Amino acid sequence: MGTMRWLPLVALSVLVAGMGIGCGGSPLDTSDARTCEKDLSASDDLHIVEFAAVPDLSKAYGMTDWQERGRYVVDALRATAEQSQADAIAMVTDAGICIHRTTVNWISNSLVFAGPQSLANKVAKLPGVQAVLSEDSPAFDDARYTRVPTPASPAWDLKAVRAPAAWGTGITGRGVTIGVIDTGVDWKHPALMQRYRGYRGPGQAPVHDGNWWSPLDRFADAPVFTSPHGTHVTGTAVGGTGLPGGAPIGVAPGAAFISAVACTANACPLAGVLSGLQFMIAPTDRQGNGADPARRPQIVSNSWQRNAREVPLERAVTALEAAGVLPVFAVGNNGPACGSAKTPGTSDDRLLSVGASDRAGGVASFSGRGPAPGGGADPDVVAPGAGLVSSIPARGYAASDGTSMAAPAVAGTAALVMQANPALVGRLEEVVAIIRRTAVPAGDGACGTTTGGRRNNTGGYGVVNADAAVRAAQRGS
Repeated sequence: MGTMRWLPLVALSVLVAGMGIGCGGSPLDTSDARTCEKDLSASDDLHIVEFAAVPDLSKAYGMTDWQERGRYVVDALRATAEQSQADAIAMVTDAGICIHRTTVNWISNSLVFAGPQSLANKVAKLPGVQAVLSEDSPAFDDARYTRVPTPASPAWDLKAVRAPAAWGTGITGRGVTIGVIDTGVDWKHPALMQRYRGYRGPGQAPVHDGNWWSPLDRFADAPVFTSPHGTHVTGTAVGGTGLPGGAPIGVAPGAAFISAVACTANACPLAGVLSGLQFMIAPTDRQGNGADPARRPQIVSNSWQRNAREVPLERAVTALEAAGVLPVFAVGNNGPACGSAKTPGTSDDRLLSVGASDRAGGVASFSGRGPAPGGGADPDVVAPGAGLVSSIPARGYAASDGTSMAAPAVAGTAALVMQANPALVGRLEEVVAIIRRTAVPAGDGACGTTTGGRRNNTGGYGVVNADAAVRAAQRGS
């Protein structure tokens, strides 16, 4: 898929046709951008300008009001970007290249433009510019899907994390929203439609503004999917009963979801995922207007990885954390070698990195192992990711393998924890500690251990236990 609203650039075939920098009055209107097309050539590249300035967001961690905290973080980020980027925007536009507000990533204080390397070299010399990156699109780890009948009872993966036991106490994730950044979603799937935050009931028009984001004009009107991946992972997080006689497929079947498309079956470019993360911290309408951090989800599930540590992405994740949003990342499928866990699944105490477990309760052979890039412990926990049954487009169900399938199960577990104790919303370190502490040990020390051996770089703290995590949250411990 493309990223942002950009004109087609032949040189960026790895990002798929359809990219363009929009100059029109609407962020999704690329009609006026044709005036810029003459300035682009097959030799142009996509550049991400990284600015040195970052706001001090430390005050946000002491804020208890959800709306105040989100607004404080977003205002600080936007103010820093506006002050930092003016000279670079002027230089790029003076060169005849269109810049629209949707190419300004204030969440990471970075700027995206398409143009010749010579212009990028000039931008790199401006005061306050820390680096100019060329877009890198690591292959997206899409999965294979084996169709299965509509589940008539909770599948093995839900039982493995003891989700049905949590449901039996009335905890289903209700009142919590999970944002999913992926390949889009078939929101009309019977297991997902009523979980979509934009759904308004039978016969009523859905509200996509603030609930769906596409960086591309042609995908903007309503949720779409570029592969089954996004529909599958969304089902694992929040999928309900779906077709008559069916059983829930998601760990948190009472939670809502919103969605941003940032990947195809082939690639998850940095510019695309930054756009999705920015939408999540302050959802907008489909034209990119009216950013409202009060509507941000409590959790963002990410079943994609990057090949190396990248400052803009790390800044965006830090911004989410400052705003009280829990990031959940899959560590990737490059196991079993030590050090095969991919960024940004590098662990701190305010996010959860997730590997995959198998039916026997062990760590799946393909699951990425730590240490993480930079040497930190990784993963935090594991969850079922082998033969996991979930939704696929066109009312279907399929089994699939991957840490991509495990991460949304952990996002769903976090939603259960937050419903069980709403005071934990925004208190990320406590949510992470509960999920780690209640996990059932898995893995071994072959790739190293931390915390006195309780955590290892194969399975982290172990397989998540939704029921135990809910009970711990209710106890406040």
